[in-house]
Amino acid sequence: MVTLALDTSQPVGSVSLARAGAGLGTERFAQPSSHLVALSQATERLLAAASLTPRDVQRVAVVIGPGSFTGLRIGLAFAKGLHASVHAVLVPIDSLRLLALPLLETHACVCSMIDARRGEVYAALHERAPEDERTRDPAAARVVVAPCARAPEAFLASLAAAPDAFAGSGVPVARHLIAARFPDAVVAPDDRPDTALLARIAPRMRALDEREVRDLEPLYVRPSGAERVRLRRHGGSGREDGGERG
Repeated sequence: MVTLALDTSQPVGSVSLARAGAGLGTERFAQPSSHLVALSQATERLLAAASLTPRDVQRVAVVIGPGSFTGLRIGLAFAKGLHASVHAVLVPIDSLRLLALPLLETHACVCSMIDARRGEVYAALHERAPEDERTRDPAAARVVVAPCARAPEAFLASLAAAPDAFAGSGVPVARHLIAARFPDAVVAPDDRPDTALLARIAPRMRALDEREVRDLEPLYVRPSGAERVRLRRHGGSGREDGGERG
């Protein structure tokens, strides 16, 4: 099985390719304003280097957020386009879970944080799933705190469970808070979701059926700027519950 994994949730996007669970390569691109062009070009280069074409792709794994609103829409549209054009099955994963997965191999409780700007982070807390769950689903993890957007000090202060590891681009924003509250916690050196890992494990993850593909939307977590303006005009707070989709 040939699997293409893509992430446009971050300023630095990436695409990875694997066949039968073995990695074939990764392309990264750092042009947030032109993710659509960069994503297409990176995918073409990656497939050409492996002597493959889009029609050889049997499974597309896509990071659905949280992250850049525009990037998420581009990535999901691209993934759905491949699904429709070459009949590749679709596998979604949220960026915070993907950040946590490598650390959950060796740590029991992992906090993922992505810089959300405006003094907030997208954050979630996961615990390692039992071995039998991970055997059935390599992306299995117990959600302790669902993805939300909060000020880092408020999020960390709210945690009832103590993480023993942290990952993501939001960690540097909160480094002094993490060091003060969880001095023994490990901080992962890589701050981006790993599409190479996703490409390798996606063949054993559950694919969406046609209805689920149609209904799949980006995981925004908080409303866009335009939505906040609309909510203010109608007397709303401009915020939404951290665990809800945008």
